Amino acid sequence: MRQIVSSNTVTVSPERRRYTMTARAEAMARTRQQIIDTAAHQVRVSPGPLTLTDTAARAGVSRATIYRHFGSVTDLLDGVATDLLARARYGQLLAALKLPDPTDALRQVIITGTGIWASDPLLVRNLTALARTQPEALPVIEQLEHGRLAAMEHLAARLHQAGRLRPGLTPAGAVDLLLIITAFAAWDELISSRNHSPATATAAITDLAIRAVINGS
Repeated sequence: MRQIVSSNTVTVSPERRRYTMTARAEAMARTRQQIIDTAAHQVRVSPGPLTLTDTAARAGVSRATIYRHFGSVTDLLDGVATDLLARARYGQLLAALKLPDPTDALRQVIITGTGIWASDPLLVRNLTALARTQPEALPVIEQLEHGRLAAMEHLAARLHQAGRLRPGLTPAGAVDLLLIITAFAAWDELISSRNHSPATATAAITDLAIRAVINGS
């Protein structure tokens, strides 16, 4: 007797397919965040060199998984820095740059920028220190510093156009002063060595920056 085998075709609806893809994407995002959180914790604990293998072990994921998300230590630390900016509402700093009055813009950019540091000072301090000992961390700090330079150049140009700079002070000179005054090292020194709170350190730096470059301040 010949047996007849029938097969049933399982049809997956578009809605089910979208749900599956969304669930996978969410799982990947959770894993990526878990790796970033682990790396950030490592940096907070110590500014010692990181490896992807060690971070993977600490995060409870395989080497293949961490390499799927981050191709290098630089990529991983860039993820840590990007997460910090997102948590600290970096968009507020970008909005401050566009305030109509350039003096107000400078003041708010400094306040918002130091607010990013104040949201996780140990992470920023050790990430900065790590860049001096682990070459893979240097591009991350350089990118952050490039952003700060671009902001100060933009503000100095606006202040110059509005006739707000101190007499004899060029936009380039104003940028030099602002870069020195608003550096993380200056803000952190007031906190770690002078026992200022983040708020009073920010107020001191903001006042100094305004008096250094603004005419009549």
